[in-house]
Amino acid sequence: MTTANHNIPAMTQSMSSLNRYRESLQQLQSTWDNLSLLSQLSGTGTDMSETRQAFGKVTTDVLDSLARETLNKTITAITAKAQVAVDIVVRNLFERTADIGFLSTDDNLSNFLDKHLAGSADEDDYMLLRERFSEYVQKYSVYFNVILLDAGGNILVQLDEDNPARQSHDPLIKEALHSDEPYIEVFRHSDLSPGQDASLIYARRVCHDDSDDSDDSDDALGVLCLCFKFENEMDGIFKDLIRKNEWCVGLLLDEQDRVVASSDHYQIPLGAPLEHAQGQDWILTRFAGRLYLAVTRETKGYQGYMGPGWRGHVMIPLEHAFEDNVANIIAGIDGKLLKKVMRSPLLFSATLLGIPKQAATIQSKLNQSVWNGNIWQKRDASHNAQQNNFSKMLLWEISNTGFKTQNVVEKTVADLYQTVVAVMLENSRFFASLAVDIMDRNLYERANDCRWWALTATFQRLLSQPELSMQEKNAITKVLVYINKAYTVYSNLVVFDRHGCIVAASNPAYQRLVGETITADWVKAALQLRHSQDYVVSDFEPSPLYGNQPTYIYAAAIRHQEQTVGGIGIVFDSTPQFSTMLADALPRGADNDVVKGSFTLYVDEKLRVISSTSRDFAVGSHFAVHPELCKLAPGSTGFDIALYNGNYYAVGARASAGYREYKDAGDSYKNHVTALIFIPLGKAADINAMIDSENLLQQNQFKPASNQAAAADAEEYATFYIGKHWLGLPASHIVEAVQANNIKPLPDTSSVLEGMLKHEDNVVPVLNLARLTGIDFQPPEQDKQIVIVQAGPKLPKFGLLVSALGEIPAIAPHAIEPLSAFFATINIPAEGIAKVMTEKGENLLILLSAVNLITRISEAAQQVNSHAAASNAEAGDMLEQAA
Repeated sequence: MTTANHNIPAMTQSMSSLNRYRESLQQLQSTWDNLSLLSQLSGTGTDMSETRQAFGKVTTDVLDSLARETLNKTITAITAKAQVAVDIVVRNLFERTADIGFLSTDDNLSNFLDKHLAGSADEDDYMLLRERFSEYVQKYSVYFNVILLDAGGNILVQLDEDNPARQSHDPLIKEALHSDEPYIEVFRHSDLSPGQDASLIYARRVCHDDSDDSDDSDDALGVLCLCFKFENEMDGIFKDLIRKNEWCVGLLLDEQDRVVASSDHYQIPLGAPLEHAQGQDWILTRFAGRLYLAVTRETKGYQGYMGPGWRGHVMIPLEHAFEDNVANIIAGIDGKLLKKVMRSPLLFSATLLGIPKQAATIQSKLNQSVWNGNIWQKRDASHNAQQNNFSKMLLWEISNTGFKTQNVVEKTVADLYQTVVAVMLENSRFFASLAVDIMDRNLYERANDCRWWALTATFQRLLSQPELSMQEKNAITKVLVYINKAYTVYSNLVVFDRHGCIVAASNPAYQRLVGETITADWVKAALQLRHSQDYVVSDFEPSPLYGNQPTYIYAAAIRHQEQTVGGIGIVFDSTPQFSTMLADALPRGADNDVVKGSFTLYVDEKLRVISSTSRDFAVGSHFAVHPELCKLAPGSTGFDIALYNGNYYAVGARASAGYREYKDAGDSYKNHVTALIFIPLGKAADINAMIDSENLLQQNQFKPASNQAAAADAEEYATFYIGKHWLGLPASHIVEAVQANNIKPLPDTSSVLEGMLKHEDNVVPVLNLARLTGIDFQPPEQDKQIVIVQAGPKLPKFGLLVSALGEIPAIAPHAIEPLSAFFATINIPAEGIAKVMTEKGENLLILLSAVNLITRISEAAQQVNSHAAASNAEAGDMLEQAA
């Protein structure tokens, strides 16, 4: 498929959250322009051009990514709806193709037609057949009319007495009479239903029960037509797919791209011609003066049946396509879990995951520039006090604007991450709902089948006898085998007598059970039923009728002249059927492949696994991952994030609520089953490694104070960090902070000296304070941060390898206490310690002595020189030059 990328910029105007961030960044860009000009005029020494360009690139990248993911969120949602809308109805219609094939062979129909043709059918015969149609529709309530016609197109019997049609000239009748296809399917206007613009009708000829059903119209006695409640069915599908607060419109399109079903007739009426999006992920289309985002999906079909040629189509008004509901979606998710999956390499590219780090690095470098600017202001005696105050205020504004820009970028990225996670969570809930819907619709048919087949005249007549001969048992078996061949969802069908003794089975593998009495509770319950609408279902448990594997068995009483004479049990082939249902509900990517690592389950109210696409959850095993999701009220949905087997998952759940009359308020059968969908969000180990690596990176956090008021005798200290330890030197002793990749290492790797660095025209030694003091700090491989120190014009320069730069507080002499007041012994070249109030509260600052540091460097240099004399004369020369 292709995507209309050229339309993305036009749609971003409808993305409210994106526009909020863009406006904020545009305002900051204007501030950057002003600060850059002022910085050049004031001579602070801080160049804004590189920072502006770096932030500009990052913000462009993150806004583009947010636009794509915002679009993807909507496309993903409406694509799933379009696919499900057409696939669900095709699944339903597949059952209808079986219905017409089976009902058209009902002996009652051929016997009636024989009588009619002989002129012997009386009013009782008409009433009895109409009552049989009524019984049928009471069970298969998807039909609004059942019509039996003779070969001349005359309507003989129909369920709907209000239908004025008495004869049909529809070509459907002639086609059915001359066709040996198992069904004829039409959707159009028909004189069989004159009050409707279009009807979905299934037809098949009715032949003598001993006919071979060959293509010979002379064998045809008439035609049976089943009229499907198409509009009613689509209303139910759209109601489940589209919530009341959603703006999208669900549609079905025919082969001419005309609307045959619409969830909102006021927006998109029936019969309207639309532009389809086949071959594309999505399109922008205009209808009735309004722009819509639209997707179109072909049906995947069901068991080879592709339906009447319809396609699922969903449209959403562009102005409502990107409404920001992410916060509501993730509101109930544990914040810690959410932060974890928002760093998942599975969900996000390395580029996207690196944006916060990239923004922080830009701000860190800016902080270094501002830190240096403050240091230069301190050392530059040519500026007067007023000019220095202005420069410091300007540096403060530069730093503050940088933090604001970084903050907006981080919030935009957080929105981006949350949007992606919200899509996964919504997908999990949506596909869990699909899994339950597929199950409920399938089992609805099973409840219908057992009740209808219990009305089979052969069963009723033969079981009413005191005893059955082998020939009579074979007659029952023949019917069961015929049914089972047409309805392959069953592993076995059995008929039992009024004592629960099996008299016939459809599956030859279970013929050995004929003559045995079934003692299961469902048999006793079935024999106690007194109404043709009643049925019972076994627990999901092992049964000898299913190879001692767990399944559901649907059963109904077989009655004759108001007496129960036996019953029928239909054994659902649960293992493959449930597996297929769950597989069909698995989330799929744009390539229509199942999302790798995802799996689905059906779990009952006792937390027993009924079926699963994962080998980790065996049928019958106990489900213990987020078990509270299996306690939802019927029809309710939920989702969460779960950690299972070292992986994070979006877990969606939907509790069964039944379909039509099946398991509704008036149905005595209740069975709480929950569908769960697990969609992978990433491996815990990968996520933890990502977070750990980010935690190791320490950025410059310098932010100059806007209020420079301090005691008259206070002195400014330039501070920095070694790991988590906060250290400082008088600002007057600092030259600048630099980042260097070209430190010349020394041969003595145990030395406290990191190496030698060329700074301006000098070669200076770089002291590794962490190594000197035993502080746990591993310097980065690249861009090592060095603070260049020169305590006086006659003292040598040297460098300090630091983790990050800190504040430049002004500290009065009386606020400094000797180290001995805190520590009995300490191996730090320091002269005191001070308690300093920062934005994060009071913190201890260790004040170093530049003279003591020079002494340590000299001692280390002597050791290195002696080592270098033997192994590396060049290093010794460099140390001598530095000294």
